[in-house]
Amino acid sequence: MRALLFSTLLCLSFVAAHAAPEDSKLLESFADSSSPSPGSMQTSTEQILHLQNITPESILQSPIYIGQKIPITYRVLFFSNASLNQSSFKEKTTTNAITLENPNQPWQETSTGESTQSPQNQKSYEITYIFKIKTPNARIPAFEVSAISADGAYIDVATSEALTLSAIDLYQNKNYVGVVGQDLQLGIYKAKPYDEHNNLIAFELIAKQANLEDFKLPNIEKQGIERSSFNLAESRAIFYAILPRSMQNLLLEYFSTQTNRFEQVRIPVVPVVEGVTTQENLKPKNTYLIYRALALAGVAISFFVLAFFAKRLRKVLIAIGVCVLIYLLYQLLYTKTAMIDAQTKIWILPTHNSTLLEETSAAMEVKIIGEHDKYYKISTPAETIGWIRKDDAK
Repeated sequence: MRALLFSTLLCLSFVAAHAAPEDSKLLESFADSSSPSPGSMQTSTEQILHLQNITPESILQSPIYIGQKIPITYRVLFFSNASLNQSSFKEKTTTNAITLENPNQPWQETSTGESTQSPQNQKSYEITYIFKIKTPNARIPAFEVSAISADGAYIDVATSEALTLSAIDLYQNKNYVGVVGQDLQLGIYKAKPYDEHNNLIAFELIAKQANLEDFKLPNIEKQGIERSSFNLAESRAIFYAILPRSMQNLLLEYFSTQTNRFEQVRIPVVPVVEGVTTQENLKPKNTYLIYRALALAGVAISFFVLAFFAKRLRKVLIAIGVCVLIYLLYQLLYTKTAMIDAQTKIWILPTHNSTLLEETSAAMEVKIIGEHDKYYKISTPAETIGWIRKDDAK
């Protein structure tokens, strides 16, 4: 027995003494693999976050309409001093079916109902995204949040499932203006004669939690937006439209999410005539022109009065007064004209986003009846009234 034990020890000593260097490294590598290297990221079964979709059932279970903006809220809990690593939707959030209105929305810390000195050091955060629904079948992608442990050793990931929503198409109502929201109110408005057959109306709309940017009057060819301020809570915009003179009231039908039915906004179309007759608008004498004419007349009269008292300079003063009167008559009676080329664009209003009234098919001479900033107000030989850019006039 002693001889057998001695022989075994002798063989082991021989193998250790003659082992190849590669074998020694392999043994060392195998031994080291049982313990992690310092600072390496490890996977742990410990849960350091909990993600939940806390959107109220009253929102998800209520009817949803195309164009409606709905809030989707997520809550995440971090445990053991863990912190947010990143959060994102797993698919695109702006498609032909949905649009994410506030992609840069930040997380907000909330109260968990527990002491921050609790053993778990639990923290709670919430985020609310606003989605605009654009088709009858919309899908809000899955939402993923990852947290990193306090020592930075590992990352935990949680995912909230995707939501499939069915939306109702409201455009079956032929009078629908495309706005769905909590409320829509009429602000200031004004109508005035536009041409022989039409009136121009401008009106302000104020909407709450609505898609006012989708507003469009049905069956009205020429319309547009003058100024706007679109926000998630409240939107304001000034719209304009060219309406036939036979239309005495403009009825807007929007869908109220508060009453869950179509509501009407009525706008009286009562033109305010600027001048003695409608044709006065062709040669408008605005306040500036009137004041300038009165000023010139006052200057001429002043020279005549001075000429009466100043005998030595009487002829000179009278001559100056006559010149001022001639200039005044020129300003009052002279009609300014200009030539415009074919394919010149005539706009409804003097703004960069105005609706196109028409595009000329041939060169023509037009009357310039007003101006504003970089635009001339013109009247064509066919008595079309609109605005052209000053660069287009020759």
